[in-house]
Amino acid sequence: MLSFSIRLLFVTILVLPFVFGCTNPISFAVPKNSHSANTQPQLQSGQAQGVSGTVVRVTGNQMPSVGENRQRSQPQPVKTDVWIFSGRIPAKGTRIPVTEAKQNFQLVTQVKTDKNGKFFVKLPPGEYTIFAQYGSDLYLNSFLGDGSFKTVQVTEGKMTETRLVNRETASF
Repeated sequence: MLSFSIRLLFVTILVLPFVFGCTNPISFAVPKNSHSANTQPQLQSGQAQGVSGTVVRVTGNQMPSVGENRQRSQPQPVKTDVWIFSGRIPAKGTRIPVTEAKQNFQLVTQVKTDKNGKFFVKLPPGEYTIFAQYGSDLYLNSFLGDGSFKTVQVTEGKMTETRLVNRETASF
């Protein structure tokens, strides 16, 4: 019979991939300055490209457990503003005040998420840093190895998918 430690290791290895992002529901919201319908654009050769994504919040105890019949809370969609900046932005934590971001980085556009936390924005090809707004701060907890926030690459004729997850009040 396997020891408790070995069983816990097996459960951890099998469960963690499901806890950290096997679901990625993607849909679309309308940019603030757009009058178009909230629908997914049909990409054909030479048509628009951009970023689609979802903003969610994970809270509470997310630790795997053995022998307990405890349900983890599911990610909850967040209705907020999404800020898109051109290029890479150096990270000094997970939050940047909106006023600081406006002064120091090249803002491309802002969009609002819908009630399901989903957004869509057309963008020219390039590298972008995308934040979700919480109060008077912009938040992103994904990073690149060079000390900057995680970026997304938009390529000609393609939609880039992303998911912004706020884990500030979750325990792992």
